[in-house]
Amino acid sequence: MIDVVAVGEVLIDLIATERNVTLFAAPAFVPFPGGAPANVAVGVARLGHSAAFIGKVGRDEFGQGLRGLLAREGVLTQGLLDDADQLTTLAAVSVATNGDPHFAFFAGAHANLRAEDLDHDLLANARIVHGGSVMLAREPGRAATLAAWEIGRTAGAMCAYDVNWRPALWPNAAAGVAIVRAPLAFADIVKMNAAEVQLLTGIAEPRAGLAALATPAALVVVTLGGAGCLYRLGNEITAVAAPPVAEVVDATGAGDAFMAALLAGLPDHPARLGTDAITAAVGRACRAGAIAVTRRGAIPALPTATELDHV
Repeated sequence: MIDVVAVGEVLIDLIATERNVTLFAAPAFVPFPGGAPANVAVGVARLGHSAAFIGKVGRDEFGQGLRGLLAREGVLTQGLLDDADQLTTLAAVSVATNGDPHFAFFAGAHANLRAEDLDHDLLANARIVHGGSVMLAREPGRAATLAAWEIGRTAGAMCAYDVNWRPALWPNAAAGVAIVRAPLAFADIVKMNAAEVQLLTGIAEPRAGLAALATPAALVVVTLGGAGCLYRLGNEITAVAAPPVAEVVDATGAGDAFMAALLAGLPDHPARLGTDAITAAVGRACRAGAIAVTRRGAIPALPTATELDHV
């Protein structure tokens, strides 16, 4: 069995070399490997667990470089396909003074994943099938991602969902919210940040929004940056602190580092775990996010098990 099979985008983040400037005003950009589901797959592998990735890249040098990187990180790549018609997706990223990223996407091969491209064997042998909302922004990637979760659910896998709202992908915000909300109906594990809780519930206060969020998911986590996170297990909401960080360099991969550590740290379905076990897993995820924000890029920032255990 594979611990986590991640489905979705793998891409190149072009990160501005100067902070707190617009993308137009950035003097230069440095390429870093990224894409939220791919980040999670690498993060899981770095923590000593098995991971696979399903998605598409172009046949260009960026795409083949990403393929080689995933393989070197120990991620199974038989589900990663080359797209003959599209270049590898790029995302231009500007970083604010506080480390928060702003994205502009130049969609390519990732969005061309089709349901018929999915590796059923990988999905049927997954303990957890993970995905996020970026793939839901357009077809055929939306149908492929929903189909991947359905294949995994049918085979008994847990479904993990990162809301990961990117406004630039949704010209019609109201329609986008309805699409992004749909996986909440079947996901077992859900992660979002405070702004996303407000987006989905209309409630600004994170704890109240989390309490009101309509989903049968056994575990819902709301990340709060340096303040740690809240999680809802059943009807109980618990706060978990994050370790202090001297300087936030780049928060691009922090949420994915958190998600990777959370999924790797769950020994069983959350519904069968108690508060102590969940708090331990969530606390470890907070430590992973805290490490990630001290480094530039997404995949380069993901911690190893040794680093995580010494925070």
